[in-house]
Amino acid sequence: MKSAASSRSQRWLIGLLMGLVTLTPMGIDIYLPSLPAMADGFGQPVSALQASITLFIFAVGVGQMLIGPLADRYGRRPVALGGALAYLAGSALGAAATSLEVFYAARIIQGLGACSASLVAFAAVRDRFSPAVGARVYSYLNGALCSVPALAPMLGGVLAVHAGWRSTFVFMVAFALALAVLLAKRFEETRAAPTQPRGALYSLRRYLPIVASGRFLYFAMFGMAGMAMILVFVSAAPVVLVQQLGYTELGFSAWFGGNAAINIAAFFLAPTFIARYGRHTMVRVGMAALLLASAMHAAAWAWMPLSAWIFMLPVAVLTVGFSLALGSGLSLALEPFAERAGTAAAVYGLFQMSGSAVIATVLLDSGMAPQAAMALIGAVIVVPLLCLSPGMARRLAA
Repeated sequence: MKSAASSRSQRWLIGLLMGLVTLTPMGIDIYLPSLPAMADGFGQPVSALQASITLFIFAVGVGQMLIGPLADRYGRRPVALGGALAYLAGSALGAAATSLEVFYAARIIQGLGACSASLVAFAAVRDRFSPAVGARVYSYLNGALCSVPALAPMLGGVLAVHAGWRSTFVFMVAFALALAVLLAKRFEETRAAPTQPRGALYSLRRYLPIVASGRFLYFAMFGMAGMAMILVFVSAAPVVLVQQLGYTELGFSAWFGGNAAINIAAFFLAPTFIARYGRHTMVRVGMAALLLASAMHAAAWAWMPLSAWIFMLPVAVLTVGFSLALGSGLSLALEPFAERAGTAAAVYGLFQMSGSAVIATVLLDSGMAPQAAMALIGAVIVVPLLCLSPGMARRLAA
């Protein structure tokens, strides 16, 4: 009986964590098909609305540096609840926004709420599961995370066609409200009681062992490179597919969702590959996939006429490889920091989210073609990581 109750509790925990991690991709993908229409509504160029994507991601990353210590000090449950409520408030403000400045403010609030949710989700896995099991659970969470890009653009496209783009933010209000209610009823604290005296909440001493770890930086740089390439794709896809190639909102959703469906399969296959080949091997497979995608983008940009297939095929290689490796990379990065899992997850999030947002924003604002931008990221960041010999990479990541 006790075992059955424990099993139900674990299923509830994983289900709630899956709900928490969906807030970030939902905050991006559900309104992507509406970017051109939103630009017209605000009287701004599409690039101004693209900036709302990178602003959201930047807030997700930077916010974790503030919220990670709170999750370690006060627990995962209050931070998760606060994040869901902040996301709700930002979504409501976005739905009501009549100026771009107010919309940007709404996106920052949403980003802070999403970062609280995702930080708690990944830290709670570190709290409750062994490293090997945790890597598989991370992959399941990332599978849920990547199911949103498969479904949200289609849902957003339907909502936008029938009720306008603001309805997509109303949907996010309803989702966050339902999640907050379930968290209040079913989410139990996962953080163990601290074994050391409490120090200052924000202190460089909390972060220095993390950022000074060669192991941590190795995997964080991989996460940043993959996310930067994906963020360039996500920001540019509405322009390429809708404006340049003439697809409708629903046509865009079909292309975007089809790629995401492939990613879901990769995420759910990842635990099998991790169990068979190990986490280090899967990270290097992911790096090789990112480099292959970079080469494909460079070749397409230089020698091939633009089409949906030419644009999307390298993206599929990129996202499948990243999907197979992301859980392993995150698990290996956080593994040494049991006493400060929330803070370590926050620093990882700063690299992966804010770092990638800065890279994507700089490259997109430069006027560089998105294919060239993704190829450049692979050449500058992924090549040095992949060129480390397997033995050297293991020593650095030890």
